[in-house]
Formats: sequence, C-alpha cells, structure tokens
Amino acid sequence: MPRRDLLVSRQHRMLLTSAVSARLFGRGEALVSAIRLTALPGVHVDDSLEEVAYFHILFDRHEVIRAEGAASESLFTGPEALKSLPLAARRELEALFPALFSMGYRARSAAFIPSGRDQQRLVDQHFAAP
Repeated sequence: MPRRDLLVSRQHRMLLTSAVSARLFGRGEALVSAIRLTALPGVHVDDSLEEVAYFHILFDRHEVIRAEGAASESLFTGPEALKSLPLAARRELEALFPALFSMGYRARSAAFIPSGRDQQRLVDQHFAAP
C-alpha cells in the first residue's frame, strides 16, 4: 500500500506481490489494474473528483517504479494505451519515439500482466487466502 493516498486511473496497474500470485501463476508478482484492486480493503474509486489531469512517465522500456512507496508501472506503450492517449500526446510520442508506431513494434511489460479475468481471480483469491 502507498504511504499516502495515491490517485491513479482505473486502468493503471499496480504491482501485487503475493504467495497467491505465485500459486495461481507460478510468479510471485503481477501487475493488476487499479479498478480490480478496489475489492481490497483501503482501495476505492474516488467519485468526488470533478476534474483530473494525467501525468504519464515514459522510459525507454516499461518499468516498475515507486509512487508514494507503492510499486506501480510506468506508461506501458501497448496498442490500447497508445490509442487511449489524446491525439496531441500521440503525435508528440511519435515524434520522440517513432519506433513505438512501427509495424514491428511490440511492447514488453516489466512484470507479468495477467488477463483481466485472471486479475479478478487473483484479487478474489486474496479474500479466500488463509
């Protein structure tokens, strides 16, 4: 958990490290979308916000970084993430990192990213874990 309140988008992934992940996937760490984590104590959607501004951190490759002490991800440059960016941001990225938009480019994650269904299973199993 972060040291202080931390606001991230619903699709932003946090690194979950647990024995449950190791048992389910053979990997002790998994990147899980924030919206899936709302089932856990202390994690919720803040519906009081009227406006948000997103700040993306981009490295030469996808990285696990610390945000308020919690392990989180940098911008993952997969096709869905790139499509979700505003046009001006996509154009800037294309000018700075043209390889991201080439036909042969394939984003590689810094840690295991389970499917949405498996992320949900992982969170559900945390409630069932002894």
